[in-house]
Amino acid sequence: MKISSLVLVFMLGAMGVRAQAQDAMGEEVLTLAQAVSLAQENNRQIKIYKQGELSANDAIRAARTQRYPHFDVQLQGGSLLSPVSLEFNEGVFGKVGNTPIPPENAYVTTSPRFAGFAVSQVYQPLSQLYNIHLNIAALEVGKKLAAEQTRQQRQQVTNTVKDVYYSLLQTQSALDAAEENVKSLREIDRTTEEYLKQKTVLAYQSSGVKTQLAQAELQVMTLQDTLDSQKENLNVLLGRDIRIKFRVSAVPEELPEEQNLEAARQRAIDNRTEVRQAKLKLDQAMYSRRLEKAQYIPEVGVQYLFFSPFGVQGLPEYVNTIGINLKWDLWDWGYKRHLMDEKQRTIEQSSLNLTETQSQVAVDLGNRFRKLREARANVAVAQLAQQTEKEKLQVMLEQYKQKAALLDNLLTEQSNMAQANAQYSQAVAAFWTARSDFEKALGED
Repeated sequence: MKISSLVLVFMLGAMGVRAQAQDAMGEEVLTLAQAVSLAQENNRQIKIYKQGELSANDAIRAARTQRYPHFDVQLQGGSLLSPVSLEFNEGVFGKVGNTPIPPENAYVTTSPRFAGFAVSQVYQPLSQLYNIHLNIAALEVGKKLAAEQTRQQRQQVTNTVKDVYYSLLQTQSALDAAEENVKSLREIDRTTEEYLKQKTVLAYQSSGVKTQLAQAELQVMTLQDTLDSQKENLNVLLGRDIRIKFRVSAVPEELPEEQNLEAARQRAIDNRTEVRQAKLKLDQAMYSRRLEKAQYIPEVGVQYLFFSPFGVQGLPEYVNTIGINLKWDLWDWGYKRHLMDEKQRTIEQSSLNLTETQSQVAVDLGNRFRKLREARANVAVAQLAQQTEKEKLQVMLEQYKQKAALLDNLLTEQSNMAQANAQYSQAVAAFWTARSDFEKALGED
């Protein structure tokens, strides 16, 4: 691991030097942190999920208002379309002494006219305050869940940016190796041209060198085009003009979490959004059961009632009352109990889901941890092989210049160098992929 760390430090240091040189030429140096920040500021999906957080907060504020007195006013008025007549026979209501009530047949009629009544009441819940408190707490959990979903979207944007950013670093590494290959081939071509003039090499041998040089230059051009396309795609992801020129900056060669698998697992369990959401859903299930259990509590409150009929003769002008209002559903044939059993099943299901999610996260993190370790070691091996072939090529080139080595042997060594560069590029690509996957598994913001 010490060797691989030194190799990676050398690799990233070389990239940093190259970035500084390009910055001197006027290109912006875009760090990974800046890229992530720009993407999160401009991403529409994040803004959509943020609205969900605000909606959950509004629901909490609305629920809190249920703690206060409820005011209700009802007005009703109208007029009869036709008279209403009633006939009361003599003595129909009995007698008072020897006098019948009424003393004779009576005929009562109403004339169509406007009449109505007004009812106003104020109700302050008492026993329901506990239920309201539970409902607010449940909504608070819902708000946290909405915030966690926003965080999940932020992580997705961050992971996408990192993938593109690491792809740029990978392409840049391959481009550096290809430019080194072109540099050595140009030196071979220059020396071979001199030998051709001296007629110590044949024309087809010189043409073969030029062919390899042309192929290497084509590879450089292809990689440069790929790099430019990746930069444009990253600019689009960041919501910027695609023509903005920039260079990527070196990132830390090793993450602290790579040193301890168990610590990394615990960090992932604490940070992964699927674990957090599973915990919040368990909390929601528990509050849902408590709310259902609270239905056993009778509804008790203080009520003030004002009643006033108008346009009706024979009734009082108004009625004022204040007292206790009680409502209690004494028998429901087991309805509440069955609902509580249902909520308990949901709690057990959520608890099992949380345990399963934590286990899956731990397994996934372990797999990513090992893949990254293997990829880092593979980079070290490829780096050493590349350095070996580079030194051998330099020795062979010097021997060729001194006419102590044949051109075919030099071209063979040049081919070996190109193959070592390709293997190194593949190792670097695998490393950045493993690095990105490991960071995703950690669940960092």
